[in-house]
Amino acid sequence: MAAAQAAVAPYTGHSGAFPVTQPLSRPLPAGTKFAFLQCGTAACGLTAKLLAPAVKEVGGTLTAVSAGTTAQSMQAAVSSVLTLKPAVVVISGIDPNVFGGALKDLSAAGIKVVTISVARDTAPYGVTFNYIGLQTTQTAGKLMADWVIANKGSQANVVFYGVPAIDFSTKQQQAFEEEMRKNCAGCEVRAVQINVATLGTTSARTVVTDLQSHPKTDVAVFASAEVAAGLPTAMKAAGLSVTTLGYAPQPGGLQDIKDGGMTAGLAVDFPIAVWAAVDASARLVEGDQPTASEQAGEVPLQLLGQQDITFDPSRGWSAYPDYQQRFATLWHPAG
Repeated sequence: MAAAQAAVAPYTGHSGAFPVTQPLSRPLPAGTKFAFLQCGTAACGLTAKLLAPAVKEVGGTLTAVSAGTTAQSMQAAVSSVLTLKPAVVVISGIDPNVFGGALKDLSAAGIKVVTISVARDTAPYGVTFNYIGLQTTQTAGKLMADWVIANKGSQANVVFYGVPAIDFSTKQQQAFEEEMRKNCAGCEVRAVQINVATLGTTSARTVVTDLQSHPKTDVAVFASAEVAAGLPTAMKAAGLSVTTLGYAPQPGGLQDIKDGGMTAGLAVDFPIAVWAAVDASARLVEGDQPTASEQAGEVPLQLLGQQDITFDPSRGWSAYPDYQQRFATLWHPAG
């Protein structure tokens, strides 16, 4: 318990430092083309919304290409991107393995391929740079385990809902389970895998059915908070009362926490993550390297409960509401 409480303390009530402080060596050439391979999840949709103003601010142009949810549709999307001849292609949370060798085709064409939240060595797939990789994923898994222990004690009965198609899910689950074994030998832990295509549609129903089949479960943890979309209503209808914790809650999930339908979330400063990915992309286009903090995958994280949602959930969470101005200052160096 003491170890778990110590682990979550730095992420409770505050977050980490702003991850980028080094200006670009020079302004990015006006009109630099960016492309985004947009998958079918809500998180990818939010990424697209955040990318647009970031690319505009840095001086580029953005084209979002629908990548769907299947390997076939994603590989077809890469072919479409090749015809656009962008300087940068951004991909968020997709296992690069599903693209086959298609990403190598982008690299061979001189295109910088930048991924966000991929928990593996991406270089063999043709990725130029991966932001928020394995280290961040493992930290998240450990933090969620320690939150469970700190809040539920030594007899917690936990289910972890993973989403294998989201790249970081498996590694996050491994880190979660290892930390639970380390700090809570008396806790019960099991795992259930959710189909990515059901997020926001039938995933909540799947969770409710599983919880009804395991009435001793008193904590549900989600590798992606998207799994829990619609869950508060579904649990209430089923007469269920379970402590819930989701990773990277988006506006809908943040609203659920504010309303008391979800207990908490391990929030990732998604706006800063996307803008930092654009920052790293700009540096690569200019022939420079991403900053040391970007290479380390540093991004603000914070455990948010109902008392922490003092902002408008529909606008998402950022530890630094002035992040746009901060990046703008870095991207337009004098002279």
